[in-house]
Amino acid sequence: MAETEDQLLGEFQRGPAIFTVFQTAKDPNVIRVDCRDNGGGPNPAATFLEGIGEPPYWHGAWNRDRWCPWIVAETRKVVKKPH
Repeated sequence: MAETEDQLLGEFQRGPAIFTVFQTAKDPNVIRVDCRDNGGGPNPAATFLEGIGEPPYWHGAWNRDRWCPWIVAETRKVVKKPH
């Protein structure tokens, strides 16, 4: 059986950083946010393991970054109105 792919929900941007939001194929409650910045990436920024209503797990340097509240707010907007 072929493994299904994660579903792209949408993107948002701040400066050169482009954030891409996915719903995971294995668990529809899990939302992953990847970031492409300065030509690199994509690298994971945050994962909402318990659904979009709960705080995310932050990856690497994103933990406690000043953009974290903004990333959460933008991710929730994308999940509510995916493209």
